[in-house]
Amino acid sequence: MQRSKFIKTSTIDTVRRLLKDHPHLRDDDNRLIANIWYITSPNITEGALDFLNEIAEGNLPSSESIRRCRQKLQQIDKGLRGKLWNKRHGMQNEVREELHNIESNYEKDSATF
Repeated sequence: MQRSKFIKTSTIDTVRRLLKDHPHLRDDDNRLIANIWYITSPNITEGALDFLNEIAEGNLPSSESIRRCRQKLQQIDKGLRGKLWNKRHGMQNEVREELHNIESNYEKDSATF
């Protein structure tokens, strides 16, 4: 990947470009984040400590910001969705029900104290 193609663009533009150009990143936030940090970090070749300092100093987009951009772009643009998108969203009702059950059990347990 060429770094200069992405430098000085917003995080959402970078995420969009990577999702369009590299479909394997659509279902793998860790690889997506690693790619974005690679192309936005001019010091990546100087070593791990320098890279971690870049993260700590806020010079790179946060992993959460990258994940949220990917999530929003896939919600809006079906062409950017990965193979797992429909599977994850098909489980939505089951997850909601499970969370509701956990919440109900927690409320019952905390009421007895």
